[in-house]
Amino acid sequence: MFKLASFCRILMVVTLSAVLCGTWAVASDDPASISPSQEARQRINALRANEFFYQSYGKEDPFRGLVDGKYKESVANEMVDMNSAHLVGVMWGQEDRFALVEDGEGFGYILRVGDRVRFGRVVSIRKTSLTARVTLYGITNKVVLKLEKTEG
Repeated sequence: MFKLASFCRILMVVTLSAVLCGTWAVASDDPASISPSQEARQRINALRANEFFYQSYGKEDPFRGLVDGKYKESVANEMVDMNSAHLVGVMWGQEDRFALVEDGEGFGYILRVGDRVRFGRVVSIRKTSLTARVTLYGITNKVVLKLEKTEG
C-alpha cells in the first residue's frame, strides 16, 4: 500500500511538472489533437516568417499628392446634376465637340463625351442634344437634354 501511494505521488509530480513546463508532448499526428492555442501560435509564427519588401527606387511616390496638398478630390457637389440641368448650347468642330450645360442654380458646365456627371457619365453629344447615362439606387436611366429653340 505504501509503494502504491508513493508511486501515485511521483506520477502526479511528474505530470504537474510536465504540464507547467510545457514539455508535455502528444505523439499523435492528428490535427484534431492540436489545441486552439497551439494552432494560433502556429499561425502567428507562419505570419512572422513572411517578409515583405517594397522597392521604391526609381518610382514616383504614390502618396505624394496626398501629403503636399495638390490632391483635389472631385466631390458630387462639383458635378452637374442632370435631373435639374438644361442644355444651353453645343459646340461642334472637326476634331472636338462639347456641350454647354447649366444646372438649376445657374452654374455653367462644359461637358464632353465621357465626362462624369453626378451618378453617371455623358455618353453622346449631338447637334441638338446631350445624352447621359445615370445610375441611381442600382437603376440605370438615360437622361436626354435637348436644345431649346429661343426666339430671336
